[in-house]
Amino acid sequence: MTSFQEQTIAPQPGESPHPTGAQQAILEFVEKVEKLSLFQERIEKPARLPQVWQAFQAEIEHQISPAAMALFLVDPETHAFELSQWLPAEIEETCRSEIDAQIECGTFAWIINRRQPAVIPSIVFSGPRTLVMLPLATHTRTLGIAMIVAAIEENTITHERLRLLGILSKQCALVMENTLLYEQLKAEHESLQAAQAQIIQTEKFAALGRLTSGAFHELLNPLNIISGHLQIMMLEQDLPSSWSDYLTLMKSESDRIATIVNHLLCFSGQRHKNSDEIDIVETLRQVASDALKRRAAKGVGLEFDFEKKLPRVTVNAEDLKTVIHHLVDNACEAMPEGGKLCVVVRYAPTDGAGAIHQNSLIIDIADSGRGIAAKNLHKVFDPFFTTKDIGEGMGLSLAISYALVRSMGGTITFESHVNDGTVFSIQLPVTDDSHEPECFMKYPGATAS
Repeated sequence: MTSFQEQTIAPQPGESPHPTGAQQAILEFVEKVEKLSLFQERIEKPARLPQVWQAFQAEIEHQISPAAMALFLVDPETHAFELSQWLPAEIEETCRSEIDAQIECGTFAWIINRRQPAVIPSIVFSGPRTLVMLPLATHTRTLGIAMIVAAIEENTITHERLRLLGILSKQCALVMENTLLYEQLKAEHESLQAAQAQIIQTEKFAALGRLTSGAFHELLNPLNIISGHLQIMMLEQDLPSSWSDYLTLMKSESDRIATIVNHLLCFSGQRHKNSDEIDIVETLRQVASDALKRRAAKGVGLEFDFEKKLPRVTVNAEDLKTVIHHLVDNACEAMPEGGKLCVVVRYAPTDGAGAIHQNSLIIDIADSGRGIAAKNLHKVFDPFFTTKDIGEGMGLSLAISYALVRSMGGTITFESHVNDGTVFSIQLPVTDDSHEPECFMKYPGATAS
């Protein structure tokens, strides 16, 4: 297939075999346009906005020799133009001042409404400087604007180069729009996956709660009878020592079954809860320290980071203590050779776009242990899921913690990386947020020996 250039330069009868100056200029311009049209293909898909900007910046430098460049993107919520990228680093404030000045004098609005490249004098940049403003707009919306600062005396901003930059900015806008759409679709997909996982988890707990609620009395009544008879038998005099040991073991195991049943009942939501305002700092320090001592975890250092002033929370104190005990136990098991356990409490005021609850208290329990394998991440809160050997654990501690935190009106999440530790985050709605947040205060921890 004969290319455009070959067709153009083919000599006609009576013409010179070499293109004229005008023809050569046209050919060069067409070649530049063809190169610019491949801008989208040169960007890795899917690209990030910084990658798009770097490629755009490189193309601009091919056309002119800019003294500085900046990228302003439209904030999707406020619709304001926010400075996103700039080069060199020291021009950040100058770029902001320049745009503010252009907006104030009305030039900026004229450029955006025109949706075409424009050359205007600089108001803020020192020295003889001119600005090349390249609106980044598609047929549906305006995404931002690129500002190129160049020296006037260089006289490099010709009409031809301005047209080429206009074509380039349109190509860049399409790439940026595709990037933003991809990121939006990815975020929506992740949100949908999280919501689906939450629904599945809720259904699991609801089914377990219905089962436990229905079997609660059927299980506990026989257990109470067995336990009562065991106690009577243990009161008998002159029992052989072996019998006494057997009876004690049977009583202990029947009590263990009763404890498991009572724990499972928390999934049914039928337990009566007494809630009180508690001192979260003192509660966490006491419970975490006691849990660590009870585990006799050798070489595990305990550290606390609390804000100086924290709002109070209204929860069932015993339930919260149970959750902290479970999380500390799991953290210690993840650090069999020792490590660091850190308990952080922070206040998280929000406008609704950040934390799940407005004005929340976040409790982070972080360990430096072995982490959770990727294949098990979605099973962490499942009842009876455990990676321990048979007989070493029931796999209920995290499931019970999940149910108890939900019953307090809060949420519990986690983040884990293999060989890089795990962080469990409990988020509780605060009772009173009328306090002034202050900097974090580090309390000395303890090291279990």
